[in-house]
Amino acid sequence: MTSRDDLIKREALELWSQIHDAPAPDLSGAELLELLCRDLDFQAYDRVQSPFLRRTMMIRPEEWPEARKGEG
Repeated sequence: MTSRDDLIKREALELWSQIHDAPAPDLSGAELLELLCRDLDFQAYDRVQSPFLRRTMMIRPEEWPEARKGEG
């Protein structure tokens, strides 16, 4: 099983590659995400302010209906 830190690093590297032409710096996933997001205005992002963005309303990818199609 892949650790949470490994998953974060993989996602951060993918995001970096979509935004930058240069290779990503050698940082942890959390540090890389911080670097990518440091100049973003998250308060202006409507989902951050939404009353509908609550832990009980979030689902993980393995809970998506598409992921359940193979279950029997």
